[in-house]
Amino acid sequence: MLEFNARPMPELQSTRDGRVALLRAVRESDAALLGAFFNGLTPASRRRRFHGGVNGLTPALLAHMTRPDPRRELALVLITFETGRVACIGEARYAVDDGPADEREFSLAVSDAWQGVGIGAGLMRSLVRHARTQGVARLVGDVLRDNLPMIELALHSGFTVQSHPADARLLRVTRAIGVPAIDDALPLAPLGVETSSPMLRVQ
Repeated sequence: MLEFNARPMPELQSTRDGRVALLRAVRESDAALLGAFFNGLTPASRRRRFHGGVNGLTPALLAHMTRPDPRRELALVLITFETGRVACIGEARYAVDDGPADEREFSLAVSDAWQGVGIGAGLMRSLVRHARTQGVARLVGDVLRDNLPMIELALHSGFTVQSHPADARLLRVTRAIGVPAIDDALPLAPLGVETSSPMLRVQ
């Protein structure tokens, strides 16, 4: 079985409207940050992320999500500093699934207020790049059929879309990591870039 052996370094990501956010690995201390992020999603966005109605995450689930096993999982958060506080505006992860040993299942979510400005594409690029460094052959994801933004993002990111083999509510998106997509080449902001917020300066 493949084992992850490197935590990704923090990096800055820019949105299409010129704002900047910090992408980093999830920390054990992020339970409150992640809890506020998921509680802040609309019911429709939470349904798309968890494939069902979820009013809030239990402390046990938050603890699990903030303590990924580095041998089997990668978990990322995208954070920003606006209105005087640090907030999570995106979350992405992948982990060992029930498929082949060199396959990982991904998921991601973006704050409703930040959708449509390229955050999902940036999170997907980061997942793909890290997976490639770890020798992962494929990323797969299960997407609700009515989750049109995620389906569009997957297609734009080089995934193929097929019917789910066991659940008629879902589609399965798959990408071979060794096959580049046009979106992979888009640059990320370099570390050390100056931003308008001191909370987002990475040195």
